[in-house]
Amino acid sequence: MPKEQLAAFLSPAVTAFVTFALIGFYAALIPNLLADALKDSRPLVAGAVLFLLFVVASGAVLATRALASRTAMLASLALFPPAVALLILAEHTHRLPLLLAASALAGIAASLGYRGSLAVVNRIAPEERRGEVVSTYLIVMFCGNSLPVIGIGLLSARTHPFFAHATFAGLIAILAAIGLLVGWKYAPRDRI
Repeated sequence: MPKEQLAAFLSPAVTAFVTFALIGFYAALIPNLLADALKDSRPLVAGAVLFLLFVVASGAVLATRALASRTAMLASLALFPPAVALLILAEHTHRLPLLLAASALAGIAASLGYRGSLAVVNRIAPEERRGEVVSTYLIVMFCGNSLPVIGIGLLSARTHPFFAHATFAGLIAILAAIGLLVGWKYAPRDRI
């Protein structure tokens, strides 16, 4: 990333990391969360929760096509903290309806986050370096998909799964807040 664009790159990179960290959490750990916290180990229910997340994400892509990329990215960052808060509340209270609400909100946030942040990265990347800038973005995205899940697994083995999940939620909320603040200041405004 060119140094002069680093501040503008930070928010989309954080958005990609947070988006795929939450998707990775859902894909890898929702079955265990359902079995342990909600006492429902049916694969159909775990599949339905993931299905809801992805259906809502797909619908949000279509419903927000006209939304500017910067606005989409910043909106997603604002939606991640309540999404993970609902997820932790669902786990704590053992309530499937809260998990479904968290999944729907996470689907909207993920949809807006991926679409918005990728468009912002494509806009800020110098044409002659677009491949390397987008590659860096994708590396951050895939780190977001794998590192938090590994970290949650390691932390769960040493403590309690709920503590690991709450720590993950706190990390997502903090990163989203940082991304939102930096993006508000440095992400380029959309051209009209």
